[in-house]
Amino acid sequence: MSDVDLSVVDLLVDKHYDALKSVARAKRRGARNDCLLLTTDLLHETWLKLRQQSEWTDEAHFLRTCAVAMRQVIIDSARKHLRTKRGGGAVHEDFDDWQHILPDFSETPEELLVINDLIETLQAETPELAQIVDLRYFGGFTETETAKILDTSERTVRRKWKLARAWLATEMA
Repeated sequence: MSDVDLSVVDLLVDKHYDALKSVARAKRRGARNDCLLLTTDLLHETWLKLRQQSEWTDEAHFLRTCAVAMRQVIIDSARKHLRTKRGGGAVHEDFDDWQHILPDFSETPEELLVINDLIETLQAETPELAQIVDLRYFGGFTETETAKILDTSERTVRRKWKLARAWLATEMA
């Protein structure tokens, strides 16, 4: 990747840094001090993933990519946590032990991995629903923000978000 490409990434991250930090902070709201995945860690790991992708068609595409990158960081953290948990001498951890890492998610690390797999399936079947899940669930964007990013109406986002949640619930059941 060239320096020019990296400067574009840096400019976009600088421009949207406060929004990205707010999203990362929202994912961390209510966390205890001994948390493994800090707001800054989530934000910086997302930034590192963004630096690997340098071609965006517009700022909305960049923000969609941010939501996907944030999901990947969260899922990578869940996988790492589960590897450690299943390792030799690991102690059993209750759901409450996981809650301090991703307090906005009511799912266990195992469920997060299942959700990730389902989103990948949804991406193959209905990409626009998968984008809404990434933006709303992992990206933390509101209906209004999601509608703006996807260049659609809030009503459409609301309808598709409801449909995506119903699909995920059915598949997880």
